[in-house]
Amino acid sequence: WRVEGNYDLVGENYQAEAGFVRRTGLHRAEAGLSYRFYPPSERIANHGPSLSTFHIFDPDFEKTDAGWEASYQFSFLDRSGLRVSYEQLYIRLLDPFDPTNSVGNILETGTAYNWGTAFLNYESNARKLFNYEATLGYGGFYNGTRLFLESQVNFRFQPYGSISVNLTYNDLQFPTPFQDANFFLVGPKLDLTLSTSVFFTAFIQYNEQIDNINTNIRFQWRYQPVSDLFIVYSDNYFPSPFNVRNRALVAKVSYWFN
Repeated sequence: WRVEGNYDLVGENYQAEAGFVRRTGLHRAEAGLSYRFYPPSERIANHGPSLSTFHIFDPDFEKTDAGWEASYQFSFLDRSGLRVSYEQLYIRLLDPFDPTNSVGNILETGTAYNWGTAFLNYESNARKLFNYEATLGYGGFYNGTRLFLESQVNFRFQPYGSISVNLTYNDLQFPTPFQDANFFLVGPKLDLTLSTSVFFTAFIQYNEQIDNINTNIRFQWRYQPVSDLFIVYSDNYFPSPFNVRNRALVAKVSYWFN
C-alpha cells in the first residue's frame, strides 16, 4: 500500500521571484492511494491500481480547480511499463483564456469547464541502446475535445553519445463559432562526448503552434574539476519565409576555488 497527502497554502501577496510557486492566493489539497501486487511471474514485476485527487480553492474557499485520476499500471521485469488511466478535471477561469494559444478562441473569465480524458502510456526498457516512450490520449478539452500523441525515441551509441527525437501532436476540436486547431511539435537532439572533458549538444525544435524553428548548440570544456567553459549559440526562425527572428552567442566560464 502507498498513501500520500499534501496541503499547500500560498498567500495572495507572496512574491515567488525564483519561480518555484507559479500561482498565489490559493489553498491546495492533494491525496493519493495505490496498491501493488507482486506475482510469481517471469515477466511482471508488479501491477496494481492507483487513485489520486486534488482540489484548489481561492482565499475565500471558492473552488477554482479540481480533479481525480484512476489508473492501472504494469511494471515488467525488463524495466518496461504499461499504464492505462482516466482523468477528470474541473477548471474555473480566473482570466480570459485561449485554450489554443493561437487562433483567438477566447473563453471568458468566470466560466467553468469539466471534462475527462483517457490515456494509454508505454515505456520501453531504458537500459537498452534503443528505447522509447509513447502516450496516446483522447477526451475533452475545455469546451471542445482533444486527441494527442506524445512520444520520445532514444538511441545511445556508446561511449560517444546519444540521439533522441521528441514528438507531440494535438488535434483540438471546438464547437462553432470557435476554430479547430492542429499542432505539431518535433525536436531532435544530439549529445556527443568527445572525451572525458569535452562535450557537445545540438538541439533543433519546430513548433507549429507559435510558428517557430529554434536551434540551440552548446560546447562544454571541463578544463579542471567543477570548472567549465561553455559556448552556446541559439537562434529562432520564421518557417515561411525562412527569416531570422533573433540569434545569440553566449560564453560562460566557471572556476571552482578549492
